[in-house]
Amino acid sequence: MTDLLDSLNPVQRQAVQHTEGALLLLSGAGSGKTRVITHRIAYLIRHHGISPFNILAVTFTNKAAGEMKTRLENLVGEGTSKLLWVSTFHSSCARILRRDIERLGYSRSFTIYDTADQLTLIKEILKALKFREEQ
Repeated sequence: MTDLLDSLNPVQRQAVQHTEGALLLLSGAGSGKTRVITHRIAYLIRHHGISPFNILAVTFTNKAAGEMKTRLENLVGEGTSKLLWVSTFHSSCARILRRDIERLGYSRSFTIYDTADQLTLIKEILKALKFREEQ
């Protein structure tokens, strides 16, 4: 297998190899941010012995999370990639809540409402309270 760094340009390589402290990536669409992030994760696992259990990769869309999972599977193998936690911000938070919400005294069987669900619920409450719905 070729080295992880071989396919990266010098700036990407520098970002992947940066392992001490925070790193801020600022770049435009199609410039390789996902490539850098996925290669950095693989680099941490392969060259620094970081356990996949200690890595959380968060992105904004399900599509981006799926793309990152696919790329990581190609870089570190299916077995290792399944141990990584790659998801959207919202999915990560929901997963944490489902796992730990009982510590706060709540049930794991909660529902997260999207905007449409919230509006429907408010309308049902107004109707049940016999308030006139005004638009």
